[in-house]
Amino acid sequence: MMRPTAAQRLDLWIRQSTPMALTAILAVLSVITIGIPGYASVVPGYTAMATFYWAVFRPDLQPASALFLIGVLQDILTGTPLGLTAVSLLLLHAFALSQRRALITKPFLLTWVGFMLIQLPVSILAWMMMSMLQFRLVGPEPALFQYLVTVLGFPVVAWLFVRLHRYVVR
Repeated sequence: MMRPTAAQRLDLWIRQSTPMALTAILAVLSVITIGIPGYASVVPGYTAMATFYWAVFRPDLQPASALFLIGVLQDILTGTPLGLTAVSLLLLHAFALSQRRALITKPFLLTWVGFMLIQLPVSILAWMMMSMLQFRLVGPEPALFQYLVTVLGFPVVAWLFVRLHRYVVR
């Protein structure tokens, strides 16, 4: 059997690292300000969308350790309590993996509903953890709005993930 060339190995490595590299890029893009007051508190959960998509469709390319590091990176960039996003991403990942068999062969609408149902308790837990870490009840409105823009934005972002999955990751 022939050994793959260096170019073939590099090509494979790039393809296999695309999901996590994209998730890290989305974490960075999540903190870019666009000049709308209050936008930072309700920016869609792009990393949550990526975590869910890749956990369902290519979990082999999404190690929990990478998700943890990306979550910590996002916490550092956003100034949220260190570990909050990491824990949220790991919970989302675990829930999505547990439902992978039920979601992977279903039409997109049911996958989207699965994302809504899985993201809801993760969002509630993140809000509760934020309240506990701040030793006060944080208003639920930003968390609710962020949940809504995240689940409503998922179809657009998932469409991009499908294209990347189909033509780059394979």
